[in-house]
Formats: sequence, structure tokens, C-alpha cells
Amino acid sequence: MSRISELWFAGEAPGRDGLYRADGSARVVEIDGAKLSWFDLGIPLDLNALLAEVPDEVTEIDVSAEAELPDCSGYVCCGDGAHGSEGFFARLDRDRNLVWLVSLRDSNPFMKVAVDGSLATFTNNLGNSVVVDLAEADFA
Repeated sequence: MSRISELWFAGEAPGRDGLYRADGSARVVEIDGAKLSWFDLGIPLDLNALLAEVPDEVTEIDVSAEAELPDCSGYVCCGDGAHGSEGFFARLDRDRNLVWLVSLRDSNPFMKVAVDGSLATFTNNLGNSVVVDLAEADFA
């Protein structure tokens, strides 16, 4: 089991902005704060090295909303972290095992999720959204 899957089952997420996949790969995520007017995937990130260096760089998470995928292959969900500025969104398989998780320190909590075809829209408590294409390789 990957480290991100262990964190997910413990109700935790990394405290560093990133896309963390259950296969162990990860990438830095960049946003412009809670405005969410842009969302970019950056360079690869090593979660194991990060947590070896700073073991307590995790946050507790709570799921606020969930939606089943139209093809019944799983779910997407979103929520918040232990601090008011933290948010996350994730994809789960049919058995609710983590596929990937995006953890963001300054996005504000994500309160709503909607799925339209392959597009998943995650909306924070300010009404700002991130849209990801679940058919893209990083989010499949």
C-alpha cells in the first residue's frame, strides 16, 4: 500500500500542495489561492522523501461532498483540512479506495462536487471552482 493510501485510510492528507496518486507518483500543484482562477500541475514530487524530512507535514481531512461517476467506476469527493484555508478533492474506485488526491493548503475548503461526463467540478466555500478532466492521464 502506498503512503498516500495509508494517509487516506487514516483520514489525513499531505500538508503540501500536490496531486498524490495511489500508485506512489505525485506532482506539485500550483494555484492562486482561494480564487482558483488557475490550476497547474508542476514537477514530480516525492511524498516519501517529503515525509521523511518533515514527518508531521500532514493534515486531518473531512469529506464534505461526494458524487458517483456516470460510468459507475467510482466516486469523486472533496472536503477540508484541519486549518480553515485547506481543501482537497479526490477520486475513489468502486470500492472507495483512493485513486488520487489533490491536497491544497490555501484553496479554502471544497464544499461541492459535480460530474458532467468526464469533467469533475470541485467548488470551494467561496464559490470558486477547479475543473478536472477525469479522462486525462493524471486524473484517470
